[in-house]
Amino acid sequence: MDRNLLAAACLLALLTPPAAFAAAAPRAPTLVSTGWLARHVGDADLVVLHASNQRADYDAGHVPGARFLAWASYAGPRDSLSTELPPEAKLDSLLEAVGVSDGSRIVLAGGPVTAQSRLFVTLDWFGIGDRVSMLDGGIDAWREEGRPLSRDSVAVARGSVTPRPGAQHIVGADWLAAHAGAGTQGVAVVDARTPEYSQGLASNSNPRPGRLPVAGNVPFSWLTGELGRFREPRDLRRLFAGAGVKRGDRVVTYCHIGVQASVAYVAARSLGYDVALYDGSFEDWSKRAALPVATGPSLPER
Repeated sequence: MDRNLLAAACLLALLTPPAAFAAAAPRAPTLVSTGWLARHVGDADLVVLHASNQRADYDAGHVPGARFLAWASYAGPRDSLSTELPPEAKLDSLLEAVGVSDGSRIVLAGGPVTAQSRLFVTLDWFGIGDRVSMLDGGIDAWREEGRPLSRDSVAVARGSVTPRPGAQHIVGADWLAAHAGAGTQGVAVVDARTPEYSQGLASNSNPRPGRLPVAGNVPFSWLTGELGRFREPRDLRRLFAGAGVKRGDRVVTYCHIGVQASVAYVAARSLGYDVALYDGSFEDWSKRAALPVATGPSLPER
């Protein structure tokens, strides 16, 4: 390297604040294996969160050192919808109570995959998703492999975390109506419900059965296999491609109430897509009489 260039590079390094280097740190992988977690479970900065619907699942056995997060604490009814993001202040307090800090490396264990995935989306929106991974297969895969389990609660020091909510991870009906209409390039909408709901053959008590007109169908249950592990990347790409997703698209997932769509969100993110969740999902869309609904087994024309 030229001496002048080398000197300039050294000067830049001296003048650059440490925070700038931290900001450039690589994003944590969306999914980690049981083997990876077993190697890192003792790391000082690692926080394992056991996401589950009920405390009994945690008490029955969890990854040693894991802290419990109940479904109801980060996902629940809000603004007349069944499942919405919690208020920022509530989530901040919740995470700090289980020891999450700005320097924490976080792994989501527990189960089922919907509970893990919904928490993943929530933390992505909160602004700390770059330091979060999901344990592929959750506690079921960990247990199946005979890895150590604990039934003890964990006492932790309170953390300190700085929220940086990212609006790009969540979209609403108005955004979809404006940016994901027929013929729109660069946005792919994915319906994560099973086909009978996507095609309008069943309503799930919604005012109007059907789907968003531009949506392709990738049922969330097709994305995982035994023990809730995600399928191989080539298989996931094939499923998304079959729903009209193209390379470089921004993928927006939805379902009934934003739970199953969280699994599709994680799958798309693991493939490197820029992904967002329509949190109100079809529960919200179907209530809006001015918005179109489609039925039948069609794919988006793009």
